[in-house]
Order: sequence, then structure tokens, then C-alpha cells
Amino acid sequence: MNKATDRSKKMRAMFGGVDPAELAKSPGPAPSMTATTKQRVSPGAIKSMRNTFSNVEKENEKLRQMIEDGSVAHELNTEDLDPSFVSDRMVVANDEDFEKLKASISASGQQVPILVRPHPDLPDRYQIAFGHRRWRACKDLGISVRGIIKELSDEALLIAQGQENHERKNLSFIETALFASRLAKTFPQTVISKAIGKDATTVSKLLKLMNALPEEFVREIGPAPKIGRPRWEELAGHFNHGQLPDPFKARVDAVMISADFELSASDERFSAILSACKSAETTAAITTGSIATAAKSWIGDKQILMKDGPNALSFQVDAKKQPELAAFLKRRLPDLMDEFEEEILKEDA
Repeated sequence: MNKATDRSKKMRAMFGGVDPAELAKSPGPAPSMTATTKQRVSPGAIKSMRNTFSNVEKENEKLRQMIEDGSVAHELNTEDLDPSFVSDRMVVANDEDFEKLKASISASGQQVPILVRPHPDLPDRYQIAFGHRRWRACKDLGISVRGIIKELSDEALLIAQGQENHERKNLSFIETALFASRLAKTFPQTVISKAIGKDATTVSKLLKLMNALPEEFVREIGPAPKIGRPRWEELAGHFNHGQLPDPFKARVDAVMISADFELSASDERFSAILSACKSAETTAAITTGSIATAAKSWIGDKQILMKDGPNALSFQVDAKKQPELAAFLKRRLPDLMDEFEEEILKEDA
């Protein structure tokens, strides 16, 4: 029996009446791969399989812990459930991943329960901490949803909600930023950091970004899962106190009311809006004759000339006069690029 099959059976056993003690057993060794098989499997496929197994193992561990804590999954009527009081995910039309989830639940049943608490304001109702997509899928399928019921404070609910999505890493950058912004209206930064799994510096950057962008505007674009922090910040740079200047607004409005925008995926919507802003910026500069030249300044004792223009930033070193400095910069630039990439990946995770 291979690991994938064993883990899958464990998850099904969680709520199928099988003795929970079975879950503590270690999976048997996986059959070895032949050299021929190894050659056919790409590194990307191996990484994908490893990530899948890791996620399954995390779910198994979480479910084992629930059983040890005495938690039992209940069959809940989807009509008796309400979403969390702070939304963390955008619901979009034509969501392929959601349709796949529905198909999986329809074919194999709900493998992992959701977490709910008794509704703090409405009797005989429950409020979801995490598992909103599973709830929606079961609701669309017309079946009950399996859920763990726990007493949770508002803060505990939000932390559980945020950490679940952080562990799964399936919230986009802007969904995480939007979630942080909504939390900031009521909760301190310490709670936000725990909920989204980010340090205080990253939380501050997320809130600064969302202060520049109107929430409704972001929601019109959608989750844009392939768009990270740098490009969202580039778009936010066109806003002034939460508003687009008139020339920019006219271009963006024309894009957003088009039929193509309505039918496009959220990544494509973002790209179309950013392109409209850049186009408006260029047109405005040409019309007013205000195409700016690069601002020049020196770094050090006239050792590095920095040219900061509207579309480019450059550094110039006289290699004849400063050969050691030029050589030093050449050596350090690859390390700086690596450091930059690591920081971006960390913040977008």
C-alpha cells in the first residue's frame, strides 16, 4: 500500500466509524521507484506531489487532534449556518477550483469537516470559523455539511479562520490584505498578525496598501491569485487619497464596464486596469508636455550617480575612476537580487 492510498483511507476513516486508534498507525513503506520511472517524473511533478502529501498529512494531524480533544463531526443543515463575521475570501463567478471541490465532494463525500461555533446572537444557528467553500459546495449540492462545533470567542474564531487559510496557502495576496484591513477596523495588530501568520512589518505594508485602494474597487477586480505585492503597489501608486485622478478614472471606468472585463479572470482584469492607468499616465504627460526627465543625485562623495526617472531607475559608476567600487557592486548585485526575491516570496506567501 502506498502512502497516498494509506493517507486517503485514514481521512475517510475519520468519519466513517473506524476506530480512531487506527489513525495513529504509521503508514507502510512506499514501493521503490525504478530508475526508469524516476527519469519520467519531472521535478515540478515531484514538488506538487510532495506538497499534496504534506497538506494531507496536516489534515490528518488536525483531525487526530480533534478526536483526542473529544471533538465529533456533526451532520449540519447548511441552512442553519452563517459565514464568519469577517470575510476573508472573494466569491467569483466561473471559479474552476470551487467546481472541482463540488465534484470531489459529490463523488467521494466531504473528507474534512468545517469548524463552527454556536452563533453568538442567533439561537439554533452556527457561525463558520473555517470551511466556507466546503459549506457552499455542500449547500449547492443540497446535502448536509460535516462540522466540528466548538465554543469560540470572536478573537479565537478569527485566528482559527486566518491560520487555516494561511496553512493551506490558498488565499491570494490581495485577499490576505483585504482580510487584514477588515480586521484592523476592530482588532489590534497583534490579533491580525496571529490570524494571517505575518509579522508586524508585513501587516503594516498590507494595511498601507489597502488604505490607498478602495475596497469596492479591489472586489471588482477579484482575488487575482497570480498578482503579488509589487504590482498591487504599482496600481495603488496611481491613486490619490483613495481616488483615481479624472483622466485615469475615465480610462479605468471604460475598461470595467466592458463585456470583456466581465468575462475575464481576475488576473486579466488586474492587468487590463493597470494597462489603462499606464496609458492614461503617458497620454497626460504628452498632452501637458510634462514628460519628466530623470532626477539626478549623487551617492557617496560623487561616487555613484543615481538617475531616478518616471519609468526607470539607474545607477552609474565611473569604472576608470572607481574600479574597486565597480567590482564590489558587481559582486554584491546577485546577492541583493536573491535577498529581494526572498523578501517578495515571504510577503506573498
